[in-house]
Amino acid sequence: MAKHLTQHNPLPAIREGLTKTQISKLARQSVENVLEDNSYIFQVAEAIAAMEEFAKQVRRDERFVEILRDEIIKHNGKAATPSGAKLEICEAGVNYDYSQDASWRSLEQEIQELTEKRKALEEKLRRIAPGKMWVDNETGEVFEGPLKISKSTYRITLGK
Repeated sequence: MAKHLTQHNPLPAIREGLTKTQISKLARQSVENVLEDNSYIFQVAEAIAAMEEFAKQVRRDERFVEILRDEIIKHNGKAATPSGAKLEICEAGVNYDYSQDASWRSLEQEIQELTEKRKALEEKLRRIAPGKMWVDNETGEVFEGPLKISKSTYRITLGK
């Protein structure tokens, strides 16, 4: 059973908008607070993950986007907050459909074939120990096992 941690929030309360400089200073200070007393590090990690999830869900909620766009339009397509954040109407996620062009389709087919070949080679190379050589007896090709590169970090999964 997971141990429930006592509620303490070493993160400062935010009462008004923040500039990038203020956010940077706030982030540095928050990390320094944790470095001084890491007894609340799990709560800080959880709070950060919760804030990220909250922001992601609000920003992709079509109702929120719609009303915010309506308000920006009322201000001639641009608005600003007292702390200096600028809001404006924009088009995002623009895509083009090139599939009607024969040259594009031909290149796309070549790319797909090469991608499949690369994936097959990568799969073969992953089976070879890092730095070790392997010779294909049928073709005589020499392969070398790839070095594995990773970054140690952490993962947090919020409760449902």
